[in-house]
Amino acid sequence: MASITKDDELCSFDVPETTRHSGGHTLYKIILQVTPKELTQNSYQLVYWKRYTDIRKLYDVLSRYHQAVYRPGKFPDFPEKSRFMERFDPVIVEERRVATKKFLNYVLQHLYLRTHEAYINFFQKGDKVLLPDVETVPLQPQVINSQSEVINNTNSITTLPTSTNESIIEPEKDEILLTTDENEQIENVTNTCAQILEDLNDLQFEQQKEINKEQEEFNLIKQEVDEVANLLSLPLATTTKNNNSP
Repeated sequence: MASITKDDELCSFDVPETTRHSGGHTLYKIILQVTPKELTQNSYQLVYWKRYTDIRKLYDVLSRYHQAVYRPGKFPDFPEKSRFMERFDPVIVEERRVATKKFLNYVLQHLYLRTHEAYINFFQKGDKVLLPDVETVPLQPQVINSQSEVINNTNSITTLPTSTNESIIEPEKDEILLTTDENEQIENVTNTCAQILEDLNDLQFEQQKEINKEQEEFNLIKQEVDEVANLLSLPLATTTKNNNSP
């Protein structure tokens, strides 16, 4: 249903204009702007014309529901009910238009409000208007100067005079010149290798520490076993000695 926004759509309400109905009441133009997040889909609008009395009823229902469910946050204010003869006052109409836009966008941001039955019924029927695609200027290929232009540009460069005491060092043909990006890449690789070696050393130290700890525990257990064995051998030696005595 178009009135319930989806996770893959960006939506917002606007109330751009009002009009006087022949029946003696004011109609408010409500536009729901829907922009799909997928670039392959076009944006569109849902247009509704609503009486202020119907908008006010929706406001009262959702406001009471907001209070009943004890949701945090302050519900938007709405203009006080004006007298019958003031309903066409431009100031009153503008105040209602601004309040309606603020109220509907607040509802749109809260799932428990925009899924309420009163909200869904309010936006049952609307005129869908597809928006045209945004025209983009295609990228133009870069023009590469021809060889003749390069030669002309080279010939047009004036040679600055240099001192006879200064010598110009030209790089050898086989010399490798490193750019700034390449130097940064080499530095990053060097730092990464150093970090890996440091981590390996830490791991080796921790492993050796565990081995030493296990060795100490083994020695303690062996010592306790030897002590118990010695204690058990003492009565046996005493009995043998007594049996051998005349």
